[in-house]
Amino acid sequence: MKKTVFQSLFTALLAMGIVSCATTVPIKSVRMPTIDTTGIQRLGIRPFENVSGIGGPVTAQLTRYLSDKATVLITDTGKFTVVAPTDPNADGVFTGELTIITSKDSQEVKEAKDKDGNPYTQITYKRDVSIEFSYSILSARTDMPVGKVLKKGSISSSSMESPGELSDTLTLAKSIVDSQISGLSRDIVPYIVTGSRELMKETLKDKVVKQKMKTALTLVKNGSYEEAIRQYDIIAYESGSAAASANAGILRQSIASDIAANARLSELFNDKSGLTEKAIKTVLDALNSKLPSGTNISIMKTRSTERDMIDYAVDQLTKNIIQAGNFTVIDRSNQALIDDEQYFQLSGNVSDESAVSIGKQLGVRYMVLCWISGEKSLRRFYTRVLDIETAQIA
Repeated sequence: MKKTVFQSLFTALLAMGIVSCATTVPIKSVRMPTIDTTGIQRLGIRPFENVSGIGGPVTAQLTRYLSDKATVLITDTGKFTVVAPTDPNADGVFTGELTIITSKDSQEVKEAKDKDGNPYTQITYKRDVSIEFSYSILSARTDMPVGKVLKKGSISSSSMESPGELSDTLTLAKSIVDSQISGLSRDIVPYIVTGSRELMKETLKDKVVKQKMKTALTLVKNGSYEEAIRQYDIIAYESGSAAASANAGILRQSIASDIAANARLSELFNDKSGLTEKAIKTVLDALNSKLPSGTNISIMKTRSTERDMIDYAVDQLTKNIIQAGNFTVIDRSNQALIDDEQYFQLSGNVSDESAVSIGKQLGVRYMVLCWISGEKSLRRFYTRVLDIETAQIA
């Protein structure tokens, strides 16, 4: 068979090593959701409403199906504590609407011939269903939406047998919901996306270097990035290969992006910027209402499941108390007292007597004990205030 010009060119390029599949490595980053849910942890979920103007059992079942799917997807994100939409402590409320639903039956008639050339009339029955729905999250503070997402889609069912063979409207509408609502989690919580960077190919003619580069590339393909980096560094040092040096840098970037993306995602899920500030404000309001202004206090961390978070929360609480100026926070600079406090924090079974003893050594009137308990969306920041003079909870 005679080769075309394109086939000949492709064969020549392949022989030169120009046409080949490049090796890429993942570069990860965090993408923010469509709806800004910063500061929202306790989320109420209202059932979807039908505002399409079409009544009947199909729309009633479809709105219920939308509500059930949304509830499952929201719960599965692990970011929110799902509460009743009327809960006064809810940070926000998820709400949705079914705005459009249409179902149209039609048939197409055309003349055709069978395999023997005999003419016959072919009828194709068809049902087209379209729906449109939207969802948003309302801020509990303003009762205004912080973001809204519109979804719509269409689907068809056809049969050359009879109209009775067509899928029913509700089944088709549910299929649209399944495909359109699958991205709900990315609309309400941050997520990691993966891009890629292409590794450079060796341009040096040295066969030894080329073989070493192939060995390093095999390590990359096997997922042994750290060993591949070590090999690329050696090649770059010994031969001055620009490709080896670049590839080592790309692999380091890939590893760093994975660590950074997961750390950033964890930080956003912890939602320090919103939830911690809200918790601190609640604590400050409680302290201002319970304790006399100008009194000496000390803030102490007790055992928590989230050490980094309790450190952050207590640091921010201390900072806010000092800035407010209503209380005097005693500086715990005495090393012996700090050692006692560390023992207090790390012990699994502490008593109020221990806290009172440390409070007396510090010379404070009240000891504010802080801890975090729970995991993911069930985390809670707790405080307890002890009156050092009476050894009672204030």
